[in-house]
Amino acid sequence: MTLQPTWTASGASSGSASDSASGPAMRRAIGTATRPVTGTAPHARRRAAQARFAEIETAFGDPWDPAAPLGFRALLAADSASTVPQAALALTRDLGLAAEFVPTALGGNLDGVDVLGLLLRPVFRRDVALAVRSTLSSFLAATHVWINGDEQQQRLTADTLRAGGTMAVAFQHFVHAADLAGDELTVARTADGGLLLGSGRQVVCNGADADLFVAFARVGVAPEGSSDAPEAPEASEGSDVGADACTAVLVPLRELHHGSARLLDRVPTEAVPGLELRGLAFDDCALPAAALLGTWGRGVEEGLRAYPVVHAAAPGMLIGVADTALRTAARFAVQVGVAGRPLARVRNARHALAATFVDLLVGDCVSLVAGRALHLLPGQCNALAAVATYLVPPMLEEALRHLAVVMGEALHGQDHGQDQGRDHGHDGEAYGIFAKHLRDMDAVSFCHVSRAVCQVAIAPCLPGIAADPARSGLAPEELFHRYGALPPLDPQRLSAGGGHDGLAAWFLALPDLFALPAEDAPLADLLSRQLTELRAEFDEIFAEAAALPGDDAHVLALPLVDRYALALAAVCCLGVHRQAGGDPFLSSLDWIVTALDRLLRRAGRSTPPVPREVTERLCAEVLRRDREARSLDLYDLELAG
Repeated sequence: MTLQPTWTASGASSGSASDSASGPAMRRAIGTATRPVTGTAPHARRRAAQARFAEIETAFGDPWDPAAPLGFRALLAADSASTVPQAALALTRDLGLAAEFVPTALGGNLDGVDVLGLLLRPVFRRDVALAVRSTLSSFLAATHVWINGDEQQQRLTADTLRAGGTMAVAFQHFVHAADLAGDELTVARTADGGLLLGSGRQVVCNGADADLFVAFARVGVAPEGSSDAPEAPEASEGSDVGADACTAVLVPLRELHHGSARLLDRVPTEAVPGLELRGLAFDDCALPAAALLGTWGRGVEEGLRAYPVVHAAAPGMLIGVADTALRTAARFAVQVGVAGRPLARVRNARHALAATFVDLLVGDCVSLVAGRALHLLPGQCNALAAVATYLVPPMLEEALRHLAVVMGEALHGQDHGQDQGRDHGHDGEAYGIFAKHLRDMDAVSFCHVSRAVCQVAIAPCLPGIAADPARSGLAPEELFHRYGALPPLDPQRLSAGGGHDGLAAWFLALPDLFALPAEDAPLADLLSRQLTELRAEFDEIFAEAAALPGDDAHVLALPLVDRYALALAAVCCLGVHRQAGGDPFLSSLDWIVTALDRLLRRAGRSTPPVPREVTERLCAEVLRRDREARSLDLYDLELAG
């Protein structure tokens, strides 16, 4: 099968010719690059993704090997020193990891957002600080360029990342609840058509190392008496902006004069000590007109257009963090025991391992479907993408905290965990990684967006969806395929927003989801009752949303966001189960009935208990995958250790 390039457009049209160095005529599709790009069939895409995953895993080596230069012992030592090993940063550059989020049409590897989280999990499973500094920070910044930048800016960004460079991004207050600095950047136009950036100090990750900097700055006015003072703006689209208007700029940090752009001291953080947070100060820093990213004064709207991509991709990366934490707890339980007893004698510990494993699978299902929806349902993907970030990170964090029943005293600090391991004749130092990953999972939300932003994206959609769920049409079955080929992603359509939900419509239209053999009758009956509860949950959510008064519906719908997110997560899991193909584990009923049980109970629904033998089989699957060094996610891939 031959497809067009995955990324086919580069943002909203410019307000006027002066709004961009190249103007609207230059805002051509990324897919028009001279290098032809060919899509791949599912089996070829599977082989390519698995080979790349294996390459990254193998390069980092066995993290449990105490002598490994990039193993958990070395990473914990670096964390204690509030840094990450320089060898690890160098390896990410040598591996060309930044190419994973550069579109294929620009010479990178990104042919679908659905596998991006999977390919970056080897880094996240080792160290969040390393992952944020080496990949996530640049990904967040680059996404805004892919969505809103012109052809020249996209080329500059792609060439920088492919050459091993890095990027930083500074969000304005409207998109970031975790404000790390009280000041805001401002940007003003000058008489000669250039820009002045200044009047603020912004704390950013990668500030010391970044080659390119994406900043969302408040629109200001050049200082009076300055030779760069702007002329009165002409009346044109984009020139009439409010006092709180925001504009995005792409700043080539390496090319700036040090007098007007200054790198400030590092800002320490206890949340993730290894992050490199630096203040950047700009004192009337002159930038060319080509630095304008998108449309003058439209930074808010255009910034939010990039958020479905960020919302969908970032949670899938965090599965790697949870994988390591769950794997550590499983090894601790097997090698050290649970409160002095063997794991086989502690039923609630086995239940905790199984339940956490299923929560990882749920998070992976949501991330997979949200990533594929960007391509398959771009006009209605905003709510689902926001659900991924709203639901998955806190659900994973909660699941890891429930592993306290397994880790016991080791949960409260890595030193104690190390002592327990040594007392029992094992290498206990690696167990300290559990405490680190739990801490990092708790703090990592400030690396992308807050849950409040996600609520605001989801709630306004609910009344429209509730009015007629079927009007969205049915989501295609391809939405649930792992590795399936994808059509091009159209950034222009990402701004269409909510009011539609083909995913819920797909579920509500299913007459008979499963035809099961007789020996699965008990679990089939349980699944049938769960599906009845899920349908009732959708009916109640839509009835309540449809009854909201029009003027205040978007605000009054906020309490429904939790239930709606959980219901969509359940549908994502059902779809992945339905399309599991020949995968024996994903085709089984054990994980899906447990996933539905956990999601429905979180939503406040009453369902029959999952049989104990199901939990035992799921715990056994966790232990098997750990023994065989296989990933604890939808893909069951071989790990380096």
